[in-house]
Amino acid sequence: MTEHFILQYIPGRIRQLGYCKYHIRYKDMTISAYTKQVLTAYNELYFVVDDPRGVLIESDYGVYDGIDESAASNMHEHRGEITIENPGNERRRMKLIQVIIVN
Repeated sequence: MTEHFILQYIPGRIRQLGYCKYHIRYKDMTISAYTKQVLTAYNELYFVVDDPRGVLIESDYGVYDGIDESAASNMHEHRGEITIENPGNERRRMKLIQVIIVN
């Protein structure tokens, strides 16, 4: 997903979920080699910007697999407990847009 598309998509998605107010933050993350990071995002949405390679993201909404290029589909929207894994031997960078639901 492009950043432009995500920013246009967010207002409608927030309405679909039954909310009105939200804040947006940009996150530029570096994931060290052979590590996992867990984000707790029950009142938030995270959107994966572009197509980061070498990372695996799992959440209540589905899986983004930037490792296996033959994956049938990738979820760019995540919520709940989000696990970001870098199983490779190099640091990986990825950009996320965090939507914090206020009400």
